[in-house]
Amino acid sequence: MALRTALAAFVAVLAATACADARTAAPAEPAVFAVRDADSTIYLYGTVHVRPNGADWGGPIAHAALAASGDVWTEMDISPETDARGQQLARQLSAAPADRPLSSWLTSRENARLAALCARLHIEARALEHLQPWAASLTLTLLPIVQAGYDPQSGVDRDVDAYADAHHLREHAFETIDEQLGFLAGLSAQLQRQMLLEAINEAEQGPTEITQMTHAWERGDTNALERSVVDETRREYPELYRVLFLRRNAAWLPVIERELAGRNTEFVAVGAGHLLGPDGLIAQLRARGLHVERVTAPPAP
Repeated sequence: MALRTALAAFVAVLAATACADARTAAPAEPAVFAVRDADSTIYLYGTVHVRPNGADWGGPIAHAALAASGDVWTEMDISPETDARGQQLARQLSAAPADRPLSSWLTSRENARLAALCARLHIEARALEHLQPWAASLTLTLLPIVQAGYDPQSGVDRDVDAYADAHHLREHAFETIDEQLGFLAGLSAQLQRQMLLEAINEAEQGPTEITQMTHAWERGDTNALERSVVDETRREYPELYRVLFLRRNAAWLPVIERELAGRNTEFVAVGAGHLLGPDGLIAQLRARGLHVERVTAPPAP
C-alpha cells in the first residue's frame, strides 16, 4: 500500500506532478519542472532515494537543467559527516525502552508473522526487539528493496550532490538530519503500530510496489506517482502525510520564493512526493500566482 512508497520517498520518490503543460507532450523521462520570473529560474526535480546500482539519476532534461544551474538544493546536507551523525542519532532515537520491546506492540499471531518474515529475509527477529516500531518499520520496508538490488547509497540525491561537488556549485539544504529523524521519532504510538503492521504486510508481498513506482518515475508518469505516493498516503496515513509532506512543504515554500527573488538559476532536488498533488510545491507555487511548467526539452547551458 502507501507506506513503502511514502517511506522510500522520505528516507534516503518519484518524479513530479500536477498538470504537465497540455500543449506539449511530456517526454518519457523523469519529470523536471521550472518556475521562472524575469531574471531567475528554479528547476524542480522530484527524486527517488533508492535506485538500482548503476542506474542513471535522470534523463537528458534533468542533466541539462543541473548543468545550467549555479546553486543546488537537496533535502539535507549529503556528506560523510551527515551520514555519521545520522547513524549515531538513529541509534539513540530508535532504541526501545527495556520494558517496551518491539514484541510488546504485537499480538502473538502478529509476532509469529514477524518471525516468519524475518526468517525469509535472513535476519534474526530478536535483532528488531530493541527497536521502536517506526525504526523496525523502516528496516522491514528497506530490506526487501535492498535485497531486490536497490541501493540507498545510489539515490538520485547523492548523484546530484556528487555532480555539485565535482563542478563546485553552491550547495544548500532545506533540513538537517536531526530534523529528518525527529519527524519519524515523534510519530504517535497508534501510527507507529499501524506502520509496523503495514510494513510486515508489504514485506511479505515483496518489492513489486516499489518496482512499479520506480518505473513510473523513469517514465515521468506523474499521474501514477501522485496516486501511489500522495493520494494513498493522505488517505491511509493522514498523520504521516501531515508530518512528512504538509509540514515540510510549508517550510520549504518560502525558501523557494526567496530564491526566486534573486537573479540565479537553481536546481531543487527533493523527494518527488513533495512536488505532487494539491498540497505539493508545484500547486502551492501556482496558487501564489507563479508560473510553473514542465520542461519538455533540455535547456541550454
